[in-house]
Amino acid sequence: MPPRRHQWSGIPGENGEEERVSRSRRKRESAALQELGEKLAALAPARRELLPLTPDLRDALAEYRRLGSREARRRHLQYIGRLMREAEADGALDGILEAWAAQDEGAARSIGTRSSA
Repeated sequence: MPPRRHQWSGIPGENGEEERVSRSRRKRESAALQELGEKLAALAPARRELLPLTPDLRDALAEYRRLGSREARRRHLQYIGRLMREAEADGALDGILEAWAAQDEGAARSIGTRSSA
């Protein structure tokens, strides 16, 4: 019996054939992007401005901080995760992560110099 169409989605593999991705894997990847979105939303607005975010993602992160209801924040994280998946498809997510890592490296260096002084 062939797998159900809605249960699997194909992504191009290394040899050009489509690789099957299970629903569980898609959910894990989605949850990871939502967690990353929550960490991005927790950044200070000045640090977030330094990241190469899309305008929609920047607005969504700012909106997340304004929401008070737990359920509204949960739903909004799902929206942020969707925007991040779209950014990942465009290749923009790699740039965001690299810029964030560079910021963290700079912050770690400045903390190290302050503690040794």
